[in-house]
Amino acid sequence: MKPLTLGLKNFGPYIKETIDFTCFEDSSLFLISGKTGSGKTTIFDGMSYALFGESSGKLRQGKEMRSTFADASEPTEVCFTFSHGEYCYEINRKPEQELYKKRGEGTRVQPAKISLIVKNQAGKELKEYTKRREVDQFIQELLHLDANQFAQIVLLPQGEFRTFLIANSDEKEKVLRNLFGTQLYQAVNEKLKIRLKETNKGIETTQQLIQAKMEQIYWETPVEELTVDQELDYLEIQQQQMVRQQQTKKERLEKLQEQKKNKEQEKYAEEQLVQQFEKKEKLMKQLQELEEQAEEIDQLKNELKLTEWALQQQRLIEKLDETEKIIQKCQQKESEYRKTQIELDDLLKKSNREQKENRKQENDIKAQKQQITQLQFQLPLYESYSELQQALNEKQNILTKVEKELHQQTSELEKYQQEQELLNKEIEKKAALERQQMILERQQEQWQVFLTEWQSQKLISKKIVELEEQVRLEKQRLQRKINATILIAEEVTAAKSQWARMQIGRLSLLLVDGEACPVCGALEHPFKEEHREYSIEEIQVSEALLDTKEKELQKLEEEKVTLQTTIIHLEKELLEKQADQKQQRKKITEILENKLSNLDYVNEIELTDGAVKEQNEWFSNQESANKEKLAMLAVKIETLELLEDTLKKQQIIVEKQTLLLQQLTQEKISLEGQLKTLLKQLVNPDVTLETLQRQIELLEQQVNDWEEEQTRLTKVLNELMEEQLLLDNTGKYNLEQLEEHEVAQQVLIADLKQTISKAPFEINEQQLRERLAQRDSIEQLKEKILAFEQEKSQLVYAFESIMEELKEKELPDLEIVIAEIDFLTKKIQTKEAIFYQLQEKITANQEIFKQVIELINTNQKKLEEASALQQLADTVNGNNPSKTSLERYVLQTYLEEVLKVANLRLGALTKNRYQFELNKTSGSYKNQTGLEINVYDDNAGTSRSAHTLSGGESFIAALALALSLAEVIQEQAGGVLIEALFIDEGFGSLDEEALEMAMEALETIENEGRMIGIISHVGELKARISQQLQIQTNGNGQSNVNYQLA
Repeated sequence: MKPLTLGLKNFGPYIKETIDFTCFEDSSLFLISGKTGSGKTTIFDGMSYALFGESSGKLRQGKEMRSTFADASEPTEVCFTFSHGEYCYEINRKPEQELYKKRGEGTRVQPAKISLIVKNQAGKELKEYTKRREVDQFIQELLHLDANQFAQIVLLPQGEFRTFLIANSDEKEKVLRNLFGTQLYQAVNEKLKIRLKETNKGIETTQQLIQAKMEQIYWETPVEELTVDQELDYLEIQQQQMVRQQQTKKERLEKLQEQKKNKEQEKYAEEQLVQQFEKKEKLMKQLQELEEQAEEIDQLKNELKLTEWALQQQRLIEKLDETEKIIQKCQQKESEYRKTQIELDDLLKKSNREQKENRKQENDIKAQKQQITQLQFQLPLYESYSELQQALNEKQNILTKVEKELHQQTSELEKYQQEQELLNKEIEKKAALERQQMILERQQEQWQVFLTEWQSQKLISKKIVELEEQVRLEKQRLQRKINATILIAEEVTAAKSQWARMQIGRLSLLLVDGEACPVCGALEHPFKEEHREYSIEEIQVSEALLDTKEKELQKLEEEKVTLQTTIIHLEKELLEKQADQKQQRKKITEILENKLSNLDYVNEIELTDGAVKEQNEWFSNQESANKEKLAMLAVKIETLELLEDTLKKQQIIVEKQTLLLQQLTQEKISLEGQLKTLLKQLVNPDVTLETLQRQIELLEQQVNDWEEEQTRLTKVLNELMEEQLLLDNTGKYNLEQLEEHEVAQQVLIADLKQTISKAPFEINEQQLRERLAQRDSIEQLKEKILAFEQEKSQLVYAFESIMEELKEKELPDLEIVIAEIDFLTKKIQTKEAIFYQLQEKITANQEIFKQVIELINTNQKKLEEASALQQLADTVNGNNPSKTSLERYVLQTYLEEVLKVANLRLGALTKNRYQFELNKTSGSYKNQTGLEINVYDDNAGTSRSAHTLSGGESFIAALALALSLAEVIQEQAGGVLIEALFIDEGFGSLDEEALEMAMEALETIENEGRMIGIISHVGELKARISQQLQIQTNGNGQSNVNYQLA
């Protein structure tokens, strides 16, 4: 993968810049220079964001990289073009951002957008992807890298690998974990710790549960302090005893329950006999009550017979009643007929009179019809006259309106012509203002150039003061470290002396006559000094103290070396800044003498902030005044153009209005002539069209009313005559029906009298009708008589049966047997309470015993699991003789592979003097074991710590290590070839010799054909590297890109 171009729009400090990497194809080593914070590293952030949607280091999201000074309507966008294999790829990415709406007011949130275009070598587009998931997947499959791996391979960040080289094993482990993704092993270690903690907690909880359960056991007799197992054994014995007690109590309880059952059966039999005696008394009482109702039942039977006979005569009574009703109805109709006949005669007389009166108006109606015909002939003439009169009035109104508008338009035309003359005089001043603005802009550009250099001078001076203060503080810290080192060294010497005395004293006590001394080898010590005997604990304490002091001394020595290196770097940077300050003063002096001698506030190099502010305000005020005047003139020019258009339109309107006025005048004269001609044809010119129309309508309404009244009267007369004929026929028929039913009525009356005379009871017609009215009660009488007879028969049978059962039996006394049952019940309840209490204790103890056994078994499994987890955690965490965790063991393998590759580069860069070695000896602590790096020095023939390398040597070593580490990561990521490398190292901290070594190393790498971009602001690099990408700031946070090519 080789970068071609990178377009940055509103991204970081760049408004709209395109970086062309193809400019450096001839010499693949180039310098990216610029001030601190100018946006050098932002270039790499742009590539990382375009490819993966995130900046290098994941410090900022895409939308957070938006320029703070970007126009609110312009989007942030990154376009990255690169080649890979036989194809070229163009990826364009926009983050989610809030922009002004193109239409309307306010803002809108624009969603993130992405596109990837694949092209062949000829530049022809082959395919385009526009979905984020597709693009991300395509880039991953193409490069076999994620954002972190890309950053590790392509960018060497400031000081990270020099720090990594001298870091202890713990710190190296953190870095390598991120590079090689061994977080899994760390996660396994953490999960094992959590699992072990949870298991131990579970064991403790289970123990507490067991103890709580044991405290719930019921004991017949209190137990002394026993173990859980002893208490469980004792509980089994007690349970067996309690079960035997329970069985004995159960047998006694069953005997009492059997006695109670026999007594209850006896009680039941006696209760049944008592109920039989009570039932006999009840039946006797019921029979007596029935005998008292016998006379009433006989009366009901007689009433039933009389009612049944009356029902047999019901049909005769009904016929007689129906005939009576028909006769009454016929008589009523006859009365109504006579009344209606009188009313109908009166109506016929009235209708004939109205008919005669209406016919008297017939001649007047004919005269009115003739008048209507004459008036209708004149109606069209009146309508035409009215229309012409209305048209003439409308023309007169329009003519008056047009004359008024023409007067107004003429006045406006004269007004526009006056405004045009005034605007032409104002616009003549524009040329002079534009010349004045050009002169002001040229002066302002020269002022900004000076101001940028002056601001740089201030920053350099400020940095020099800061560096001088840092050097002073670091030297103070170094002196404190030196003093502390001297004190600790003395303490180490004293501790070693004390430890040696202890060892010598201990060995002197072990000397055996005739055997060689383990210290000096002599067989005899005639002048042996007496030593006191030291215990093992005292010697171990002395050894621990000596070890602690030696570690403190070693740490102070390392910190002292680090501070010395830091001071050297700071002094070097201070010298560079002082040189930059001198060069900057010279540049400012040249600008003052050549370009700004004509400005009032700029006459010396020590310019004050107040003078700068006043000069800026003067420029701003002049520019604002000129812009305001030019803006006003521009508005007036636009107004003049609009006014000229309006003037032309106004002239056209006046001409059209004049023509329209002439046309309307002619049309008015024509209408007046037509109106005079038509007026001569009218019978009565004083009558209007509306009056004539109302007169015709009135006459027509009178004629219609008369004709409608005549029709109505004729219809009413005909209807009355038809009704008279119908009424005569109906009256005749009704009279015949009346006579016929009166004869039938006399026959029915004779039959009824004959039937009553033959009745088995003494009864008349009125009584017969009353009895028929009670016919609905006949069923109730039958049911009541039947119910009485059935009840009497059942009671007699039941009484005779119970008398047979109770023959020779006496009424028993229930109180004796009830008292015996109550006694047995209370005794059983007492025994049952004792039995169930014992049962509950046995059951509860048995359940607790079962639960405790289960908890003990569970706890045993947890103890076994905890033991296994403890062993595994110790192994994985490094709590073993080698003091190496599982993750560190895996990282050792990766680091050895990296060091093998790095030794090839380091040997080439140092002419085979140095080689990396992995220190596999166990340190005093885990943080110093497993990943320590030594350097084998071929000149000295020995290995030494990487801490002892000088500044230049450590840079070379760190560069070789970083390149090799990137190469190994690249290989593990799928072997993709990345033909670009950006080095963001601290070159400013190197002395002249170290810088020379670093340049030689970089030139060696350049020969491998890889594009190398060095991100630095060191002056020596600018002189050594001809190909440069220069990032320049304009003083307001924005940056621009310039190229320096050989």
